[in-house]
Amino acid sequence: MKLKNIAPLFVVACLSSCSSTSNVGESKVFCFDTVVDIKLYNADSSQLKEVENIVNRIDKLTDNFKERDVTNVYSINQSNSDYQIDPELYDLLYRSVSVSGGGANYFNPLAGSLINRWKEALKSSQILDEATILSEVSKIQNSSISFKDNYIVSRNGEALVDLGGIAKGYALDRIKTYLESVGLKQYLINAGSSSILLGEKDSHDHLFSVGIKDLDNTYLKLNNCFVSTSGISSQGVEINGVMYSHIINPYTGSAINNYDAVVVISNNGAFGDALSTSMMNNTLEEIRQIENDHKVQTIVIKDKKIVYKHYALEVFKH
Repeated sequence: MKLKNIAPLFVVACLSSCSSTSNVGESKVFCFDTVVDIKLYNADSSQLKEVENIVNRIDKLTDNFKERDVTNVYSINQSNSDYQIDPELYDLLYRSVSVSGGGANYFNPLAGSLINRWKEALKSSQILDEATILSEVSKIQNSSISFKDNYIVSRNGEALVDLGGIAKGYALDRIKTYLESVGLKQYLINAGSSSILLGEKDSHDHLFSVGIKDLDNTYLKLNNCFVSTSGISSQGVEINGVMYSHIINPYTGSAINNYDAVVVISNNGAFGDALSTSMMNNTLEEIRQIENDHKVQTIVIKDKKIVYKHYALEVFKH
């Protein structure tokens, strides 16, 4: 069996920052298993600290690998008991269930066990057997999350909660709400390139140049939005000529995606993150319908080419 690790094919990165004459508060925080790069312009140290606190807080709440000093996703996955949790985790879990659904939506917060089995298999150059896949899909189909008053939740069934496809976007939502409350408009928060929050650039057009790596110096001009990216990236693994991914179809159990990457431009970070994950398994026709239904804009990449983009998005070249 031949195994090949694939270098990142798709990375979204801001090519331009605000003017050097601006007062820039900058911090790098390791959360969500990546580096979150925070840039606030014309902000004070307390505002920068609060953004750091938000990132750290959501990271702890959504951690599904270890116990932290709060009741988090790891805690919920230990049993089917009732747990009284932080209001933010309650809100995020509720949103994640609201986003998930049948039909053309391939995001599911209860795919944790299936995702873990695939990750472990691919690390060992293995492919999950059909019996294991069917068993894990059955767990998802027969599990649920219940919500009660006073921020009490319970996980029902054997499937495990995994919020990795939505947590960073939710953190960016919370950051945007805070920055708006203190009147800050110029900022750039890059959560490992897969989730980016853009405010306004300190320039005449207020637009950031957002680059699409490995696409012949292609970039977009954007501001006041979220840029959510899902893709094969460094976790893509080729086995016997077939590419497998950490992005799993929760209904079929397959680790084979339709595209190399999907970018979603939206006004909601959590929603954009969930949709970009889901769209890796959608058809282009389904993606067009999702765009229309949810007022988002999408770019789809396959074999280092844009195979689809929303009509309103203008793509630039250096």
